[in-house]
Amino acid sequence: MRLGILLGLLSPLAMSAAWLPIVEAASAKNDRLFPSAASLRQRGFVPLFDGATLEGWDVKPWHRGHWVVRDGIIDYDGKAEHKKNAKNTLWTKRAFGDFVLYVEWRLPSTPKTKPHPIVLPNGDFLRDEKGQRKTTPRTDAGDSGIYLRGSPKCQANIWSQILGSGEINGYRVNRKLPDAIRKACIPSKCADRPFGEWNWFEITMKGDRMTVVLNGERVIDAAKLPGVPVKGPIGLQHHGDPVQFRNLLVKETPGGAK
Repeated sequence: MRLGILLGLLSPLAMSAAWLPIVEAASAKNDRLFPSAASLRQRGFVPLFDGATLEGWDVKPWHRGHWVVRDGIIDYDGKAEHKKNAKNTLWTKRAFGDFVLYVEWRLPSTPKTKPHPIVLPNGDFLRDEKGQRKTTPRTDAGDSGIYLRGSPKCQANIWSQILGSGEINGYRVNRKLPDAIRKACIPSKCADRPFGEWNWFEITMKGDRMTVVLNGERVIDAAKLPGVPVKGPIGLQHHGDPVQFRNLLVKETPGGAK
């Protein structure tokens, strides 16, 4: 059984860690695919999610019944009902500056074949003679992401694209930016596990640089993000698809928000 992080009677805002088992069966082989609770604790990580409630998260009326906690998992059905899609994202109440975020996630939906756009090495979409995006059929289980510093542009993508998760979409698609900055926002490889399996991110924000490790592979290496806010909350993205999160921990680093 994997070790998770539960705070019991302590608030996540106190950022005190009590390390207790999560109720989830897993083989010893699968356990080795994730950092251990002990190793994260030794590195100074503390819980962002207590494993039992959404205390510390800015839960709005339209989130209720959609962003829920089940068996130590934040389970989102993709159906929060605010007319402005951006407001359906779930944000932390606290703001963070420089930090390292650890989070496990998966896309639980049954995959379906959908048309996917083709991305060129410079970050542009491949287009036809009429300027329309060219697509190719690809198996798809949904889309979500992790927003950093309160900015939807500063996002580690969770999706089904051939590029792989971890892509910083808001900067990659900005054609006003230099090619070198946009290219750095494209994952160096697709390190996603098969649909339905758990994955883990370790995301580092340091100044205007963002690094993403996905399942032990560094897929984004200190990408420069011009104009990124100095601090802001962390968000679990609404994109209209089911997504699940567990074992969310953060380690603030020098220069981070207090």
